[in-house]
Amino acid sequence: MRLFIAVTFNGEVKRLLLEAQDRLRLLSVKGNFSRPENLHLTLIFLGETPEERLGEICFGMDRVRPDFRAFHLVFSRSGFFQRRAKELWWLGADEGAGTLTLRTLRQKLGERLLAGGFAMDMRPFNVHITLGREIRRGETGTDLVLRAPIRAAVERISLMRSEHVREGGKSVLVYTELYGIDPVQPPSAPPSR
Repeated sequence: MRLFIAVTFNGEVKRLLLEAQDRLRLLSVKGNFSRPENLHLTLIFLGETPEERLGEICFGMDRVRPDFRAFHLVFSRSGFFQRRAKELWWLGADEGAGTLTLRTLRQKLGERLLAGGFAMDMRPFNVHITLGREIRRGETGTDLVLRAPIRAAVERISLMRSEHVREGGKSVLVYTELYGIDPVQPPSAPPSR
């Protein structure tokens, strides 16, 4: 099974992410936009993993739970990675205390999984949420996607399965949570906008 570990978001944050995605959709000629239920921030991509190793991953997540304190990320940048003539569009988190906390948590979790023999993508960690892939847009700038920064409480870290399923005669990507950990302290109220 194809697995990854992610930060998942609450309904209000997803609503704001969908507003940004809708603005991107209006600026685009065409694209493959992330389904609302699939919006997340990937911490660690594990790839194809035997089902019998799920317990080890969950154990590794449980081991970092004592270090998981509630924090917030602020997404105020949008941009894209160029893939041939198409673009992968994202919202990026500001560098700051929340991003540093996320990087530290990711490093601790990664060390646990590497010690357990898991292979992981070791490219630099770009703190972002993918809005859409294979986007083709007109001659518009990148600053039109976000109207205001999005403040997001990090309230859950989830082990996710990624699979293609047939829906309505076409193949769609579905993410399913297999396991999750919550912070040892609940998040405080987000800073005001």
